[in-house]
Amino acid sequence: MVTEAEVREALRAEVLACAPPSAEAVFEFWVPQSNGRADVAVIGTTMDGFEIKTERDSLRRLPRQADAYSRVFDHCHAVLAHRHVDRALEILPPWWGVQVIDDDLTFMTLRPAEPNDSVDPEMLVRLLWRDEAYAAVCGLGTPPDPRAGRFRLWEMILALLDVEGLKQIVRDALLIRDVSRARMPSQRLAVS
Repeated sequence: MVTEAEVREALRAEVLACAPPSAEAVFEFWVPQSNGRADVAVIGTTMDGFEIKTERDSLRRLPRQADAYSRVFDHCHAVLAHRHVDRALEILPPWWGVQVIDDDLTFMTLRPAEPNDSVDPEMLVRLLWRDEAYAAVCGLGTPPDPRAGRFRLWEMILALLDVEGLKQIVRDALLIRDVSRARMPSQRLAVS
């Protein structure tokens, strides 16, 4: 029986082999206001979230995870043990990608992920740390009060950008972020 750690590593290699060179994978990626973490997030020209369910897992949290991931990721994927496929297909929105993992750590795409048209800008902007939000507002030509808090900075960003512009700013910030400063640790892995 394969472990989640083995699946994460195999998934990282599989997904990043097709990703642009600037893409990075983040293990245990924090999802705002959900008390949840995506098992793997791939950040590049888009943000893709992956939830892994091995033989040892249950699908009890999957509805809540699907809702949370759908608010921030451009594409969402479930990577499932065979025993979970039928039930997961009942739970997941039809635009979610579904891959099945075999015991030899190979993946079979059951359903490719389609673009997520319902990214929530108010959740997405919460991925920005205060200093990242401040730099973003300054970069948009509207220098804020240096004492402005992150909530005010987020409001300013939301007022200045459409969702596509916001996605770009968030991806750029995540790719240069020093993850060692995070309160909730994650592991970032470059493509190479």
